Amino acid sequence: AKTPFAFDVDESYLKFARAATEEDDEMLADSIEDFEVDATKVREVKERCNELDWPLLEEYDFRNDTETPELPIELRPETRIRDYQSNSLSRMFGNHRARSGIIVLPCGAGKTLVGIIAACTVRRSCLVMCNSSVSVEQWYNQFLMWTQLPKERITRFTADHKQIPHKEACVLVSTYSMVSFNGRRSVEAEAVMADIRQREWGLLLLDEVHVVPAATFFTCTTRTKSRCKLGLTATLVREDEKIDDLNFLIGPKLYEANWLDLQAKGYIATVSCAEVWCEMT
Repeated sequence: AKTPFAFDVDESYLKFARAATEEDDEMLADSIEDFEVDATKVREVKERCNELDWPLLEEYDFRNDTETPELPIELRPETRIRDYQSNSLSRMFGNHRARSGIIVLPCGAGKTLVGIIAACTVRRSCLVMCNSSVSVEQWYNQFLMWTQLPKERITRFTADHKQIPHKEACVLVSTYSMVSFNGRRSVEAEAVMADIRQREWGLLLLDEVHVVPAATFFTCTTRTKSRCKLGLTATLVREDEKIDDLNFLIGPKLYEANWLDLQAKGYIATVSCAEVWCEMT
């Protein structure tokens, strides 16, 4: 017996539906276009796509990239990756490509190691931009501690270090201010900047993206050519209320860890809050 919702479908209708579906698929395939956007218009295109609710996703097919020199970098065998770090990276490399975007992890949760693992996965030249020279030293030492990258393949670009990067694939750690500086540079600094501009970076690591002024950040991203961008931060909050700019300058938020969960598991220190009242003069 038939149920009240059962009905017979005419075979001719099924043939028509299948034909229409195949026609739609053919039209969709024919509508795919391949073109290159002028580098000076990339920001304008991304902003307009965001306004139309068609955000652009940048993905780098690094596994099939045969043109960019490969970086001889691997994690040390004793490296241990925490579950939330693995989850964040799976959002970036979930489809076997490197997707540009932002990973949000609380202070002390190992953002630096996440960025280093991303560099080890892409295995192409990596440019790391930090907020201060102190952070540059931290990233430099962390790369040497967690990876087996030859020391001659990693350099720093600060006021005190202006060594020319390795001619082949390399890791370069610098600051936003050094890359975006518009004044006169020394001969050594100008030589390093010329290398930064002309090199095709496989991965652009952007540390503490929430504190960089919008104009400075835009200058850094336009002066470098990168196939994939990864922003790292502890909080997606900006004082200038331009946090949305990061969506089209880097990409969408890929992952955000809950600091309460990490605290409960003992990964980060327990937060203790105190309120202090004092007289104002």
